[in-house]
Amino acid sequence: MEKKKNVLIVTDGTNATQKMASGIVKALKGARIVSIEAADFGGQDILPAEVYFFGCEKAEPISFAYFSRVLRHINLVGRPCGVFSPQSKEAIAYLADLVHDSEVALYAKPLFEKDIEYVKSWTEQVISKGQSFNLDDYIGKVPDFPKKGILFYDITTILTSPAAFDHCLDNMVELYEDKNIEAIAAIEARGFLFAAPFADRMGIPLILIRKKGKLPGKKISAGYKLEYGEAEIEVHVDDIPAGKRVLLMDDLIATGGTLKAAYGLLTGAGAVIPEIFGIVGLPFMNYQKNLPGVPVRTLIQYHSE
Repeated sequence: MEKKKNVLIVTDGTNATQKMASGIVKALKGARIVSIEAADFGGQDILPAEVYFFGCEKAEPISFAYFSRVLRHINLVGRPCGVFSPQSKEAIAYLADLVHDSEVALYAKPLFEKDIEYVKSWTEQVISKGQSFNLDDYIGKVPDFPKKGILFYDITTILTSPAAFDHCLDNMVELYEDKNIEAIAAIEARGFLFAAPFADRMGIPLILIRKKGKLPGKKISAGYKLEYGEAEIEVHVDDIPAGKRVLLMDDLIATGGTLKAAYGLLTGAGAVIPEIFGIVGLPFMNYQKNLPGVPVRTLIQYHSE
């Protein structure tokens, strides 16, 4: 899939800075761009982007108070940023400090009016590098766990890498932002770790599918077989939105037994499951046999142990 060129531009709203912002937009024609003034930011959803630009005309404290508020809502981990000003090196220095103090950015590149023509090639290069991100590098492979003969695919190494975790979330949002997903249901426990920030980014409810004995309210349950045992899951009845489109997910899809049980619980209570999602898929474990007719999508697949 071709990765969209997502760009966010934040400015102080002055005429000179807005002119530079317009130049950036023109240079990146064809990219998907959101441009906001820092003073107007009210906590609304903003675009998860590959590249961020922050610009102001002068290093004035009031401007940076507004920028600080915006930065608290943006995950800059591992992201490249262009910090720009029509003329002020001091403004760029202050912006760069704010960017790095807010989150760990890859770097904050200073840009002036003369650099507008350079913006396009720099941004294209950044996005091109992002396309070569290899998720496999961040997935651990543990032999003979949880029992001899099983190769365990460990996603905890994704969670210890902010760049890998953000890569997964960005791709999840990109896959489903236009699919009219009205809630997400996740399997305990690692599924929660991806579903929760995804639900927050999408502004949708999160439904927890838990192991037996963990939920206090009115619930329904289903038993299932794992590739190495048996278990039972439960969900609160009142959490299931009847008639709504619910994305069902787990961190890893192997035999599909857990997801089959969860699918039955959710659809039995009236939810519509358009698709099942996982970070890692093991199609050689024949999960599609347990999920006939249900589309299954994953970010990465392994076709053998």
